[in-house]
Amino acid sequence: MVRKRIKILKKDLYRLYHKEKKSALKIAKIYNCNSETIGNRLREFNIPLRFKYKIYKKDLYRLYKTQNKSTLKIAKIYNCSPTTISNRLNKFNIPKKSICQARTHYPRYNFKGNLSEKSYLIGFRLGDLRVYKTQPYSETVIVQGHTTQGVQVRLIKNLFSKYGRVSITNQKDGSIDINCYLNETFGFLLPKKDDIESWICKNKRFFVAFIAGYIDAEGSFGINQGKARFKVDSYDKRTLHKMHSWLIKRKINSKISLIGKKGRLRSEGYHFNNDLWRLNVNEAQSILKFVNIIKPFVRHKKRSKDINIILENIRKRKQKGTI
Repeated sequence: MVRKRIKILKKDLYRLYHKEKKSALKIAKIYNCNSETIGNRLREFNIPLRFKYKIYKKDLYRLYKTQNKSTLKIAKIYNCSPTTISNRLNKFNIPKKSICQARTHYPRYNFKGNLSEKSYLIGFRLGDLRVYKTQPYSETVIVQGHTTQGVQVRLIKNLFSKYGRVSITNQKDGSIDINCYLNETFGFLLPKKDDIESWICKNKRFFVAFIAGYIDAEGSFGINQGKARFKVDSYDKRTLHKMHSWLIKRKINSKISLIGKKGRLRSEGYHFNNDLWRLNVNEAQSILKFVNIIKPFVRHKKRSKDINIILENIRKRKQKGTI
């Protein structure tokens, strides 16, 4: 069914808009239509648009693109009609948002970190996060974590809350789900490969940041039999072997071993999904060297606390002459 065209005479529209200074919204109410129809008729009749509202391009861009406000919300800020805001967007050549962006109620910001930050996030993602899109064409990247540790929840929130909405849900079993809703600049986190990208491997700083991220997700520092230890257990055989080779090249004594075969029953009552590998650093001087390299990049508060504990352990053992 074709909608009947609303009859609006040019002279009446000119009078209401220019002589009586009514807004497009108020005129729309007179004709029982929407303000967009009035805006279209103004352009159709070549009636000059009034620009009485002081709206600057940088402010409009911030409200519309950065803060992701709708034209209706921006119009309320300036006490004008949404049509006025739409006209200004056109005038300033500010690109209109996609349907997905328009439906997003929370602002999302582009990833602005450097390559060290990117390396850390890739390492952390590989160790502990699920990252996906609900649809291939979706503009939303969802970063998901599941843990029982509040410190891990806070770390994930700190990593991503400046870029998008983070929701935290407490489950009945005591575990916690974290979902972070980000834009497509975080697409670099989508691939999950048991490997370390070549650009990370070729740069010491990037590689150390990656290791720190991976350790914050999966690693642990502790005292065993009165001695400082480091270990990380993972199914990521290739990743651990690359980390092991990197450490050996820097004269940090590490050991890698297979500690669980795929399908074997674990003590917790379920089976190994794949072969489980362990990377260890046990020798005191190697731990010192290793910790001094990665400590500036570690962000997990418990990891940092545990690092201080093992450093104190090594200090005391040196005093006793047992090292």
